Amino acid sequence: MLRNRKLWVSPGLIAVTIIAFRLFLNHFNWVLFFSSLSDLRPGWLGVSVVLSLLTYLIRVGRWKVLLAPVKEIPLARLFWATIVGFSAIYILGRVAELGRPLWLMRQEKVPLSASIATVVVERFLDAIMLVAVFAWAMMVIEVREDSVILLAELKRSARLIAGTALVALMFLVVLRSHVDWVSRVIRHIRLPTISRLTETFAQGLGFLGKTTSLAAVMLHSVALWILMALQSWSMFFGMDLEFSFGAATLVMVAAAIGSIVQVPGIGGGFQIAWAFCLVELFGVGREQAVASALIAFVFSYGPTIVLGGLYVLAKGISMSDFKTARHA
Repeated sequence: MLRNRKLWVSPGLIAVTIIAFRLFLNHFNWVLFFSSLSDLRPGWLGVSVVLSLLTYLIRVGRWKVLLAPVKEIPLARLFWATIVGFSAIYILGRVAELGRPLWLMRQEKVPLSASIATVVVERFLDAIMLVAVFAWAMMVIEVREDSVILLAELKRSARLIAGTALVALMFLVVLRSHVDWVSRVIRHIRLPTISRLTETFAQGLGFLGKTTSLAAVMLHSVALWILMALQSWSMFFGMDLEFSFGAATLVMVAAAIGSIVQVPGIGGGFQIAWAFCLVELFGVGREQAVASALIAFVFSYGPTIVLGGLYVLAKGISMSDFKTARHA
């Protein structure tokens, strides 16, 4: 059933992306588009690549803190697990979020449900930070007067994401505090497997019981999003677009929201949100906006995919290894 559903969903996402691009590219000047692609500053693009890869070091540091109550894992191993995991997400879409937990299960013998718990917490924290960064950007930039509707939609989306994340985090805190009682209730209704999974999932929330760990995770999250904003800003310099730090941050937030929906191997949501934001909020021409979106997509995701691919090839790892781990 799940496979059949994917067969319907994937073509649907592709169709939506194609239609969006066709509507956006109506009366499109391809000559101006290609001239925008050629007007680049390699030095700044190189800086953006370096900053992009540095974000993974911060992600690794945060993940290590989250995993500490479950198992101490060397930073180098977590780094490659993160690179390979995010490469899978960029190629396959959000369905690959299980890549890192499966990797830890195979390589480090970490219980799958406990590892999934840490990844879930990461996503909730990033959702909260996204809204915080968005709020800051709105206070320091000026946009076109006729972009009120778009800004309202961005605010609505950001609030929905943050609200969902906050409620979910509160639920996780309650679950961790009462996991023994929840486990007993589940066992009482004769579901021992789910009871065990709940207990191991709660192990991945162990950092919530330590103030120092919680503070470290929050500091990592703040540093991560600042570095991501700097990476976005340097990307604009690389494309010869003189944007302020706040404006670059706002575009990054829009792209992050758009990337929630993407076609495997193609993207779509990231590029559409990036280009649409440039046109509607800052009056950039469509040709230059689309060129900017494609360049941002390639230089933001491409280096990670290449690095992850080289590591997988060097280690001789295949998809069958993950399938074996999943059923272990």
